[in-house]
Amino acid sequence: MKKFLSLILVLGLSASLMAGCGGSTEETPADEGGAAEGGADASGYTELHIIAAHGSTEAVAQHTSYVYLKELLEERSGGAITMDIYPNQQLGGDREYTEACVQGNVTMGAPSPAAIAALAPSLNAFETPFLFSDYETARATMDSEAGQALLDSLEQYGLKGLGYYENGFRNLTCNKEINTLADLNGLKIRVMENTVHLAIWTALGANPSPLAFGELYTALQQKSFDAQENPLEQIYNNKLHEVQDHVYLTQHIYTPYIVFMNLDVWNSLNTQTQELIQECMDESVQYNRETCDTNNQACIDGINNSGLSQVYEVSEDLRQEMIAACTDAGIYDTVIEAAGGTYAQDLWAAAGFEY
Repeated sequence: MKKFLSLILVLGLSASLMAGCGGSTEETPADEGGAAEGGADASGYTELHIIAAHGSTEAVAQHTSYVYLKELLEERSGGAITMDIYPNQQLGGDREYTEACVQGNVTMGAPSPAAIAALAPSLNAFETPFLFSDYETARATMDSEAGQALLDSLEQYGLKGLGYYENGFRNLTCNKEINTLADLNGLKIRVMENTVHLAIWTALGANPSPLAFGELYTALQQKSFDAQENPLEQIYNNKLHEVQDHVYLTQHIYTPYIVFMNLDVWNSLNTQTQELIQECMDESVQYNRETCDTNNQACIDGINNSGLSQVYEVSEDLRQEMIAACTDAGIYDTVIEAAGGTYAQDLWAAAGFEY
């Protein structure tokens, strides 16, 4: 029923999107400063109504960064650009609204790469286990030529990559102590529906299975799964710590959000409008990172003070055991093959990563 309602809402919104773009997919070359059939207003900006979707709650940095982007765009365009935000999977999960964006029924999205890697295989490069040791390196790599190349790779699928918001490092939660690799043996863990994620947790000795995120809390509550893995904001704001009493800072994968627009819509905008959108996007990325730094510590404090769960550091010995298991199982070769081209190797080089 939820997917049906989301589909109806997307179809209804598509009429609004087409109206905002002049009702046509005809393009005027951006390098000639042209505008879509809707035309430019007195400010010189192409009139545009953005329908922006994401799957998270309104409490996380992803949503507040979208709100910040909306404020920047609407103010600086003098109202020529307007933006409506649909959080909480209102327009479907990451995969559903990404497909809607490709089709032109949604203007903007910001999914996790693993969720849409079946559509854009190059994004599997981000699923490299233990690629980054800290946020500074991860962010510098997102800002590198290799990070830009991955954004550019989306154009072949009908999307214009604009930048990276931060979901953060993924961490393990469970209802048992994890001190050594052997403690993961047979652990039934919920993972994203992604071949690399499944391969990683299988290599670590666990028993991984995919499940829709919206069903995860209930599944953990009913003991259908022993464990799951997500960034801190998702764990805390979706109250997963209420049904998992151990949160381990494994930081096994760094997950960005890929912010993109429908490519046809982007190409219909004049140069002035494109430059404004990219300028505002870049500023919202910096806002997002600052917000994430604050939120991550607040999530740790909230979990520790909940009386329901505790956050634990992971020993370097366990971390090295996990890396060795991934290496022995050929996971890094799997990432290269899944991403195709040299996307993974280029990202690794930018991060200074060797295995």
